[in-house]
Amino acid sequence: MTAKRKKLLLLALALLALGAIKFALIRHYLQQEKTAQAEVLQCDVLAGCALPSGGMVKFRQPPLAGQPFVIDISGVGKAEPKAEFSMVSMDMGFNRYSFVSEGQNWSANVHLPVCVSGSKDWQMTLLLDGRRYTLPFAVR
Repeated sequence: MTAKRKKLLLLALALLALGAIKFALIRHYLQQEKTAQAEVLQCDVLAGCALPSGGMVKFRQPPLAGQPFVIDISGVGKAEPKAEFSMVSMDMGFNRYSFVSEGQNWSANVHLPVCVSGSKDWQMTLLLDGRRYTLPFAVR
């Protein structure tokens, strides 16, 4: 085996090792987030949902399939909230949004994919100050 081939083999092995480490870290991160139990809140997201830890989450307009909409959070701490969206009965991929500070409040511009099966039942998992809240809602 020539020196050039040995270098290429070592480079390939190093890249495979880095890929395996990255995969393991991502898997650990995702499993760690899933183990935290989410508190399910049953409320009208258009009228506003009071959060148990204080504060309010509200959709500015009704969520429409394939159309952007804005979510506002008020009365919470300084940690940046995040929201994950999933369908109740179908995997729709990775839909995570970060909120942007607007003074004392936070907002996120959300655009959810259209489900080809016609299902309209979604749930938002709000990650806020180390706690998780699940809010079911339906798109029109």
